[in-house]
Amino acid sequence: MRVQQRDRMMYIPVYVIAVLIYITACIIQPRFFTWANNVNLFTRITPLLLAGIAQMFVLLTGGIDLSVGAIIGLTNVVAASMPFVDTPANVVLWAIAPVAAGLAIGLSNGFIIANWGFPPFIVTLATSTVWTGVTLFVMDVPGGEISMSVYRTLTGKLFGAVPMPLLIIIAVILVTAFILKRTVFGRCVYAIGGNKEIAVESGIKAKKIEIMVYGVSGIYAALAGMFLSAMMISADPLVGDPYVMNSIAVAVIGGVALSGGRGGVTGILGAAYIFYLIDNILNLVGVSTFYQYVAKGLVIIIALTITSLNSDEGEGRDFFAVIRKILKVGGR
Repeated sequence: MRVQQRDRMMYIPVYVIAVLIYITACIIQPRFFTWANNVNLFTRITPLLLAGIAQMFVLLTGGIDLSVGAIIGLTNVVAASMPFVDTPANVVLWAIAPVAAGLAIGLSNGFIIANWGFPPFIVTLATSTVWTGVTLFVMDVPGGEISMSVYRTLTGKLFGAVPMPLLIIIAVILVTAFILKRTVFGRCVYAIGGNKEIAVESGIKAKKIEIMVYGVSGIYAALAGMFLSAMMISADPLVGDPYVMNSIAVAVIGGVALSGGRGGVTGILGAAYIFYLIDNILNLVGVSTFYQYVAKGLVIIIALTITSLNSDEGEGRDFFAVIRKILKVGGR
């Protein structure tokens, strides 16, 4: 129970910061508080949430997946390249082909990493380059088309009132939380990230779990690419590029430890809001795109600092203990 309490304490500042940033945005632009804008927020953060969860699964095992962006780009193109547009056959192909592609790429990443012993950073960086090239070969400029029924279903409103992106967000979080907390697979993921050697000695098939983790990451990245295709009603081969850094940032800000074994989906939503709200505020005040990269970088550095100070020793993952540490160091 003590560990669970410490984990909850780690998520509190994420949502506190998200609320403060949201209030700041509303003060700068009152229309930001309108329901229409909030519906737009739900829509915009959905692919970022999915990308962050994709990265989260890999980080929990102590790895990293730099191919998330390439998978998003490829599946986005695949989703918008299906034939028989505006027919049931197109919808079926749209729902199956991108997921299959993401799963295949993820499993291939996991197989190479688990069986050949190559560093995840190098493997996923290499495969990212390969699949980006394949994507550009399939579609070198933005284009393609998806069925309007897919667009209306994923970006519209249920019964004309409840935004579908909000329902998708809730469903994704609940399913992911169930996988991590209530399944053998989820417990094995934490065990491998905590201490791989002990996990193997305990009978866990680490190689099999690692391959599955990258496969799951590929599925979530594919879902992000598919949702982006619905948002754009088309595809962009390079749409996934920003999600490489952003997925890592969202996972880390959401409380996932880069060393593995700690974190969860609870903080990912708040982190996605923080990341997207920062973009909105900077745009509202007219900050140059170049300075926006600087601001995002500073946010990531701060998150990494908090994560590194939150060691397993002493006061553990208590965020307020980290603040006390910072004040203590500053007072010397």
